Amino acid sequence: MIESTTGTTAFVLAGGGTKGSFEAGALAYLVGTERIIPDIVTATSAGAIAAAVLAQARTHDEFAQRVQEIEDDILAMTRTEHVFGEQAWLRALKGTALGRSVQSAVTQGAGTQGATPVVTLNQAMPGYGVDTAIGRPPSIRAQRRAARKVRRQRQRRMFRLAAGALHRLPMAHKRLATSGSSVLTLEPLAAALRQGGQSGIQPIDLALISRPGLQLRLAVVALRAGVLRYVTENGTIVEEDAQTPAPGPAAGPVDLVEGALASASVPLVFPPRHLADDDYVDGGVLQIIPIRAAVQLGASRIIAVVAMPLALARDERNFAESQAANVGIRAMGMIGMAARQQENLATPLPAGVTLTTIDPIIDVVGLFEVQPGLLRINKDYGWLRAADILAPGCPTMVAEVAEATHRLIRARLQAWHIEESLWVSTLRTGEIDAGTMALIRELKQEIYAVVDQRKQLGFPVPDGCEVWWTDYEAHGGLRPSNLPACPEPLR
Repeated sequence: MIESTTGTTAFVLAGGGTKGSFEAGALAYLVGTERIIPDIVTATSAGAIAAAVLAQARTHDEFAQRVQEIEDDILAMTRTEHVFGEQAWLRALKGTALGRSVQSAVTQGAGTQGATPVVTLNQAMPGYGVDTAIGRPPSIRAQRRAARKVRRQRQRRMFRLAAGALHRLPMAHKRLATSGSSVLTLEPLAAALRQGGQSGIQPIDLALISRPGLQLRLAVVALRAGVLRYVTENGTIVEEDAQTPAPGPAAGPVDLVEGALASASVPLVFPPRHLADDDYVDGGVLQIIPIRAAVQLGASRIIAVVAMPLALARDERNFAESQAANVGIRAMGMIGMAARQQENLATPLPAGVTLTTIDPIIDVVGLFEVQPGLLRINKDYGWLRAADILAPGCPTMVAEVAEATHRLIRARLQAWHIEESLWVSTLRTGEIDAGTMALIRELKQEIYAVVDQRKQLGFPVPDGCEVWWTDYEAHGGLRPSNLPACPEPLR
């Protein structure tokens, strides 16, 4: 455990949609195990929603309560109707395959590189991956033939989607003129953060946030002024130096929940939100990890919790023949965000100021993941990653334990995907595949071995981690009645 130090501690919470489940796990370790509490919290986007919850606390017990609330909120957000509303033009397509496809592409389509698929590309499209007959990659001609097949399938699918929604398109086009600034809205989340309700998301008490004892800065980008600003704990909008109030009426004050939602309003996905005299969007456009604000507020110890890997994984898709949306997401989205993260982390630090970065290496979930099981894995990854990065002792041993953590997370990811496939096939056929059950046992064995090694070396493990190898991962829907108990590892 890190000894308490004098000085001012800042938590910096980055953006990343429901990838923020990693941040929830890291916060649980920082507050629950290390007993570190912040004097300053700066945040962007999804991190801003978590920061608004966290900023209601002042004592250690209050922070521990709010961290648990953040975890609960993230799991409640897997019910998309509790978070996202449809724009009028998308509602006009309700009930059509095209409407479902558009919403799914936004809320579930941002995939990851971290998961291990159950079905390989070569199994799905023989001849496109490796030529199993001769054991080497297919010829260029075969690859092009397979690529043309994929394009034709995509074109036929889009034609069917458009044809099925043909009678709705005139109304959708009409409504696009008045509600076309985005695909979805955050109004359900706004209502939950203000009033609570059946969603399970707890309301935010603005009076608790505005108390003395903690400085809060939520990064937002003003579209009219074209600048980065921050919303403070009392609803004042300040300039990029995190201290000077914006000029005249631009300073507000504004509703802090609106400020948090503005910080999370990803352009094109969600509409801008009006604050004071300007329209604001996601602060991650300019500051996805707002370390500079923590420095400007006088932090001497900065702990930055990052939701997305700092190194962008290679993507083997053929972008020369891909849809424009895929190219745009990759070029301006993923590559742009990775570059901004690196730039933000390179913020110059004054003498005596320390920066600790807790970052994922494996990309566990998509930006708008809705599978509770995957979010739980990502949360546990954040806890373990924080423990590894803050661990004292021999650097070689710490590095070996950190690498074992990545093996554990990959094993849990693979187990989740295999179990998901098993549940579907069991419900469909009623049969249990012995080979699949054996593979699950092997994965549980690896998970158990990593946790046991951590314990033997004196590294912390989260409470209740035994379920990682004694039970199935969390899945949606009812468990098949004939599915046997999870095969425990051999010890």
